[in-house]
Amino acid sequence: MRMNWCPCYLTILVNTFGCGSPKDASQPGEDTIQPQEATQLADAPWPAEVGTPSDVFADIGDLWTLPDDLHQPGDGPADVGVPVPQTPTCDDLEPKHCLLPWPSSLYLAPDPTRVTGVTLTFGAESLPKNNHGVPIDPAPWRRLDGYGTATTIVTYFPNLDRSKLAGEDTIERSLEADHQSLLLEVGADGKTTRVPHWLEIDGRAVSGTDDQVLLLRPARLLKPATRYVVGFRKLTQSDGTGTKRSVLFQAYVDGKGDARQARMNDVFAILASAGAPTSELTLAWDFNTASDAALHGTMIEMRDKALAAVGPEGPKLTVKHVVEHTLEENEHIAFEVSGTFKAPLFLKTEQTVIETKAWRFNQDASGKLVQDGYRDEPFWVRVPRSALDGKPHGLFMHGHGQNGSGDQVRADNISRVCNEHHFITYATDLRGMSEEDVENILALILDLSHFYWLADRLHQGVVNHVLLNLAMEKQLPKLDALTSRGVIVNTAEHYYQGISQGGIYGPTIVALSPYIQRGHFGVPGSNYSLLLSRSKNFDAFYTLLDIAYPDRIDQALSLVLIHGLWEQSDSASWYRRLALDPLPGEPVNQVLLAPAKGDHQVAVVSNEIVARSGVGVSLLAHYATDRKVFGVTEAPYPHTGSGMVLYDFGNPWPPPGSNLPPTTVDVLGDPHGRPRQLKSHNQQMVHFWRTGEIIDVCGGDGCTPE
Repeated sequence: MRMNWCPCYLTILVNTFGCGSPKDASQPGEDTIQPQEATQLADAPWPAEVGTPSDVFADIGDLWTLPDDLHQPGDGPADVGVPVPQTPTCDDLEPKHCLLPWPSSLYLAPDPTRVTGVTLTFGAESLPKNNHGVPIDPAPWRRLDGYGTATTIVTYFPNLDRSKLAGEDTIERSLEADHQSLLLEVGADGKTTRVPHWLEIDGRAVSGTDDQVLLLRPARLLKPATRYVVGFRKLTQSDGTGTKRSVLFQAYVDGKGDARQARMNDVFAILASAGAPTSELTLAWDFNTASDAALHGTMIEMRDKALAAVGPEGPKLTVKHVVEHTLEENEHIAFEVSGTFKAPLFLKTEQTVIETKAWRFNQDASGKLVQDGYRDEPFWVRVPRSALDGKPHGLFMHGHGQNGSGDQVRADNISRVCNEHHFITYATDLRGMSEEDVENILALILDLSHFYWLADRLHQGVVNHVLLNLAMEKQLPKLDALTSRGVIVNTAEHYYQGISQGGIYGPTIVALSPYIQRGHFGVPGSNYSLLLSRSKNFDAFYTLLDIAYPDRIDQALSLVLIHGLWEQSDSASWYRRLALDPLPGEPVNQVLLAPAKGDHQVAVVSNEIVARSGVGVSLLAHYATDRKVFGVTEAPYPHTGSGMVLYDFGNPWPPPGSNLPPTTVDVLGDPHGRPRQLKSHNQQMVHFWRTGEIIDVCGGDGCTPE
């Protein structure tokens, strides 16, 4: 029997990050879940037959029986200097929590088959437990050979005096010779480079309690397959006394540690060479990031196999509805074509605790993806009135908002762009984070072991977008619904436009698609582990998360944990694939980002991290007249190539150093949906699409529309 748990489930996540009504993506919705409804869901009986997914993953025990001499420091380029741990359970460098400090090399088990020489392997009891006592199953994370390139670094120092630490608005401090925290990138030649960063206390925890972890945020994206060393030194507490070392860390300092002693000695030597002698250290450790093969290999494999399955014409389009509009009904759109396309399916299903159908990779014993037939996926095509006179019209794909639907392509602002600038637009659902996935997203919060339901299906959702790109180029110009009305499609103009979630995943789609080389991302962001707690819409999740995982440190660590899987599709790892390191055979892509200052739903600071990362995204002149972005030189207009233009409606910046949504009273309201309503914004977007040039439509002093 289906569980009767929450008739308003759609309103929790459909509107996260302002995806809005399916009919008008410009209007944010309301989060209306009630606490008692979340309690009913979280406290529902736990079906014994469901269990955890560990039985369908390979046994991780064998990795811990490898000979000690199989992969020791100095063995060659595959080596990242990680010894065989004595136990895979907890890292006692910081005894406050099993996973602290995060991310730790303790969980990088030697594996000579991987690019980095290790596999991310947590112990059976390492990860947080939910309110039913079920620990997060570590098996899905074994697909990674390191931590994410956008990971947050987490540790714990109670009553810490942070007055000398770099903040979000003082990032430059982190590069000072005597700064109390160091994040070092270790090159293949052993040379180190300081990574700029800022620190903040977890504001979600109650101030003054003992569950406020310290978050170290890298101010630029980390490099894949790279070793990093973290060090804290000369820390003091708020009363002026020194912060004590943990028992295990003191043992390493004294040279009396366990099997990790040799590795810790290397960490000490690296930090000493960077000006932080061991005598000053309060805590230090290292980790390595995952390789491109681990982060992107499955997505590329799915794309390539899907394109081979559909052939040169793409997946077959089946038209089910053609709806014509009178001028009174719609002054911009003449008619809409909707139907389905056959997408090769590389997922298999499993049942959730609330008896819905969830999805996961369909892989053979060797880990290769296996197609399981086809699935009909929806598409929508909108043809403007301007196309009825036979003038060729270009194409652009629309990416919908958070947990929404492709029918948001019906938004009025999109219709105006089509009619005024001569485009036909189309869309589909982003599986994994669409309306169809909302129930499963809620269910996986009860046991984050199942986060792969979202992560795996997002691969299929992104690949479906690429398949539809091909179908629109090859089949749309020949559809009777268009040819019979004299509509001509100019496939030489083919672009991407996404808002909110569509902007977040835009870089992934554009980088992966052979058919689109320019994209526009409205109110975008990247790195969900940073975005979620800074969004007002994630507050609704905490109603459920507070019950399923009541310990705040568990919650904070769970967010950075799940992002390791999320990053396989998150733009945080895909931005570098646009221009810095395109996929093999793919051209350089160009993108334009248009965030809104003071956005209540998507943290603008996440885009600034991208601009600082050397991936080819420039900040355009007058980005912010009241705030300087560390480490970035603004580019003048006009600018050819990728860039970012900040739209400023007068909203205040969020307080620096807070991982919370904007809390300052903002009488102007959330600006999240406002840029795309401006004709100047759309003019800038279209000009960029057609020329690759970003022009100033803001009057020479920053985009501050009246």
